[in-house]
Amino acid sequence: MVQTFGGGSRVLPTKINLIRLRRELKNLQRIRKVIEEKRDVLILYIRQMGQEYEQAYRKAAAALAEAYRDYFLALMASGGLEQVRPVLESVRPSLEVDVGTRVLFAVKTPSLSLVEDSIPGLPVAAARVTPELLKARERLVEAFRELLRVVEAEAALRSLLEELRETQRLLNALDYNIIPSYQQSIKYIKLVLDDRMREEIIRLKTLKKRLARKRGGEGLG
Repeated sequence: MVQTFGGGSRVLPTKINLIRLRRELKNLQRIRKVIEEKRDVLILYIRQMGQEYEQAYRKAAAALAEAYRDYFLALMASGGLEQVRPVLESVRPSLEVDVGTRVLFAVKTPSLSLVEDSIPGLPVAAARVTPELLKARERLVEAFRELLRVVEAEAALRSLLEELRETQRLLNALDYNIIPSYQQSIKYIKLVLDDRMREEIIRLKTLKKRLARKRGGEGLG
């Protein structure tokens, strides 16, 4: 008699298989403990990264608000949009970002930094640039740096959450499929071996009684 095990394979109820399955089950339980510890550490990293994301978001929002405030103050000080339009049009419309990689608990996440050389210098019409406009420009560049930290933290959160989902799926597979399957097979083999042992004991006792009766009969003869 055999039992289905591990996705369709069959296990013979032998002592060798019992020893092997018990050894493999212990290894699986050790692996499960390591994976559970990994899950707990991932949760800590996610909480920490969530706090960093909130801080970066607040800083970026405050920096953008200050940059726009200084920009509107610069417009008023310069006499309106038409006065500063040539200066604004002389600035490049985009900045460059260097994308790298950082590792958080064996999870790769993007690392973003502003390429300083891509930040435009003073425009040709610098003579007409008011101090307020220069201040607004500096504020906007700083706000962009803060926005990169927000994007970086959000990307890290996504990667950590995906790793957490994969880790939890593996734990669920061990808890609800793999380990119970091993335990069931071990229980089945042990039950069969115990039955065989009882049958062997009964057989030996019966044989012993027969021998005793036979010897008794020979003694009477």
